[in-house]
Amino acid sequence: MDEKPVVSYKIEPEEAGQRLDVFFAARLGVSRSRAQKLISTATLAGASIKASYVTREGDEIHLEGAAEAASDTPAEALAQPFIAGDVAVPPIFFEDDYLIVLNKPRDLAVHPGAGERQTTLVDVLRASGRSLSAVGPPERAGIVHRLDKDTSGVMVVCKTDVAHWKLAEDFAARRVTKTYTALVCGVPTLRGRIEAPIARHPVQRKKMAIVPAGRPAVTEYETVHTWPKFAQLKINLLTGRTHQIRVHLAYVQHPVVGDAVYGGVQRALSSVPNEAARQAIEALQGQALHSTRLAFTHPITGTALEFETALPEDMQRIIEVL
Repeated sequence: MDEKPVVSYKIEPEEAGQRLDVFFAARLGVSRSRAQKLISTATLAGASIKASYVTREGDEIHLEGAAEAASDTPAEALAQPFIAGDVAVPPIFFEDDYLIVLNKPRDLAVHPGAGERQTTLVDVLRASGRSLSAVGPPERAGIVHRLDKDTSGVMVVCKTDVAHWKLAEDFAARRVTKTYTALVCGVPTLRGRIEAPIARHPVQRKKMAIVPAGRPAVTEYETVHTWPKFAQLKINLLTGRTHQIRVHLAYVQHPVVGDAVYGGVQRALSSVPNEAARQAIEALQGQALHSTRLAFTHPITGTALEFETALPEDMQRIIEVL
């Protein structure tokens, strides 16, 4: 059997002092849970190391098979049918012949992206026997907007092409209201508006960044509750760029708690007031970001629709211990 490739990663000065799983989540552009799986093959100076290892400047970490695990999904894999297995359909708030409005859980990708092929929301809906619109590539059937894999909350999926086209126009024209709740590091101003263009990171291609030549992006927020070194925000998206909320909040030095890619894990853990808070944040598999409210006009019937979801239990737990 051929040996898997071993890839080396040298810890730069600015990367020192992080848990190993946080470091690899950021370096590889994967979720923290995925990084923890990769770390099962990690070694330093010939010895195995755990996810809790704190990196030091100059460390040279070796991962077996990391390059393969972090590569893009092969085109031929996307062309093959994928069985959703025992993954349940997320809770559905509304469904008719044209739309599905559901509560997407954390750790479920909306459609295939970078990384290994895995069950997606599209797979789950298809496996349940539902037909989805055919606008766009097959692996993104029905998807008119998206949530990051580790962001939870309310979203809408289209079942017909006409509904998809019309609703896409409403999203583009900012006729859809998207409200999020985030737990962030630090205490921002009471209200704020972040206008900063976003594009693919020039070096780390699985990340986004503030880039002068990027696409315009606007995020508005209101601080609804504060604690020492933490805050809860209500966020309205005026545009819909990839990772927009996470990038914008990190840009103003208030990364989302639990966001391993944009600095929200190490910052949060260095600021916790007590052991209960530390445990609650470490138990968070993803960023503390939730799509709380979605309001739009039904693209076929013209009916005004509005849906709200409660925060997931892991975010509620962090609030309780803070």
